[in-house]
Amino acid sequence: MPAHLIAEEGPHKGLLLDLQEGKEWIVGRDPDASDFVIEDSTVSRKAARLTRTSEGIFVKNLSRVNPVLVNGEEQEESVLLKEGDRVQIGNTPFLYSEKAFPETGTRPKKPKKKKKGGYDDIFGEMKDDAPREKAEAAEAFERTEERAELPPPPSPPEAPSERAAYDTIFESGEENLPFNLISETPLVLKVISGPNAGAEIGLEKGRDFTLGKDSNVCDIVFQDLSVSRTHARLSISPDGTMEIEDLGSKNGTVVNGLPITEKRIVTPQDMIALGTTVFLIIDREAPQETIYSAVVPSFEAPQTVPVEKQEETPPIAEKKKETHWKEERIPGKHLIAAGAFLLVFLIIFLSFFSLFKSKGLEVVKKEPVSEIQEALDKFKDVQFSYNPGSGKLFLAGHVLTSVDYQEMRYRISQIPFIASTEDNVVIDEYVWKMMNDVLSDNAGWRGVSISSHSPGKFVVNGYILTNDEAAQLSEYLTVNFPYLDRLENKVVVEETLNAQIQSMLTTRNFGAVAFQLSNGDIVLTGRYSDKTADAFNEMLKELKAIPGVSSVKNFAIASHPDLASIDLSQQYQVTGSSMYEGRGYSVVLNGKIYTLGDLVDGMKITSILSNTILLEKDGLKYKIDYTR
Repeated sequence: MPAHLIAEEGPHKGLLLDLQEGKEWIVGRDPDASDFVIEDSTVSRKAARLTRTSEGIFVKNLSRVNPVLVNGEEQEESVLLKEGDRVQIGNTPFLYSEKAFPETGTRPKKPKKKKKGGYDDIFGEMKDDAPREKAEAAEAFERTEERAELPPPPSPPEAPSERAAYDTIFESGEENLPFNLISETPLVLKVISGPNAGAEIGLEKGRDFTLGKDSNVCDIVFQDLSVSRTHARLSISPDGTMEIEDLGSKNGTVVNGLPITEKRIVTPQDMIALGTTVFLIIDREAPQETIYSAVVPSFEAPQTVPVEKQEETPPIAEKKKETHWKEERIPGKHLIAAGAFLLVFLIIFLSFFSLFKSKGLEVVKKEPVSEIQEALDKFKDVQFSYNPGSGKLFLAGHVLTSVDYQEMRYRISQIPFIASTEDNVVIDEYVWKMMNDVLSDNAGWRGVSISSHSPGKFVVNGYILTNDEAAQLSEYLTVNFPYLDRLENKVVVEETLNAQIQSMLTTRNFGAVAFQLSNGDIVLTGRYSDKTADAFNEMLKELKAIPGVSSVKNFAIASHPDLASIDLSQQYQVTGSSMYEGRGYSVVLNGKIYTLGDLVDGMKITSILSNTILLEKDGLKYKIDYTR
């Protein structure tokens, strides 16, 4: 019976899954484990199982994080496919048909054998396809830019007979680019951070541009998992006024660090963020601002004035001197005082002159690289590269908060020889805040959060109830967290922690002590022997040292060893007992007669009291209270 699945739309439009040969097929992203490989980051390693039976083709979902949908609904059991059913795998919807195989379309790539090993992250061994996908998208983008810069051919080429498989992010044939790459456009969108960092896209005035990651409906496409399919709309009026509007995206649109809820006017100085992609718009037609410098005053005119005065002054001075010498006599004491004053002044002048002459001033000139390094000394994770010829500075790395980022840019702006700066610095605060918003939407992960205590280093910590939920969290972070190699896992699984605490109480002979665990807080209740008080206190210290335990509250009571035994009264029924010389001799337990030293289910009877039977096994003590 002929049967196949054909992709109707999406990144793999035209892809055919032939179901004529064989009885079972695995569809997924892992070439080692899948019969049909779909290269899509939203597809799990094993997404679905297709099985041929006498009734027809059945499909079974194998992924919890990215489930396969049949006719828009998630199915827990295997579903029999019928003609016209639609199966959603990742971002690609497939149409099921049992008609003859279509002539056009693309068959999936056959999986190639790979060496064992893959990408080992902190959560387990998983294949990391994200770097390869980013490299392919970047290579395709470069090929497209090269095609856009070439002169047009003399005549258009003939359309191909069959539609080839998608090898790049653009279709073959006529170049219908999702955004403008014309270098003569008055406005340029410059991507400064994210998977498409460094890309420059031309923008025309009097047009609206849809921004997102869906190449079928968006004018400008970003290959970024944190960007929605249709994320935002950029409107440019004929006079150059620019407005941006969020289209109900998952991660929102941020302008200068503030999320927007309605249309907002933006300027070439504003920084716009869609997920982890950050860009700004450069206006080529805007006039360049210059720095005004006052004219340095000339010193020629002031020099002429003293010269003229000096020429006129001597006659006046001489006239005064002649008048004084002729008309008055200078007292001797005045001459002595004037001579002493001149002598002191001469000594002081010579001392100052010799001081400045003996030690010259040294002018320290700093090298450009050392001055930049001094400005960035506080930001240890930021690396730089400086081109002295063009005066261009390139920055890359991580800073902790937006305040640190602003301080870093201010320090760089104070260096006079830097002409321009290309900034690819990541603000860690924005990354973990965005991821925490996504984690809070899942009820099982609300006790988990991501933080950053130093630049470029992220920590995920918190509490998860079961190991299954921990595995789902690990798979989600592997696919969606952009800096997985910088992430440290400190998540505590309460299911594992419960087993560890119970084992410690049992092996230390504190079986009569019960506990409760909630978000790292342990509460102990029950009784323990007063003879083992020191051992019990030592165990409390070990409990507090277990990773994931935040506090230990002890309400257990030290009592007589007989009262600190494990109570088995609900499991055994005592119908009679006998006393000999004031001590218990025998007892009827569950219809059988036992005496001192007998074994009851492997437990040895050590004492028979008037209302209690004491037993012991492997160092643990038990009791049966038959007064109840």
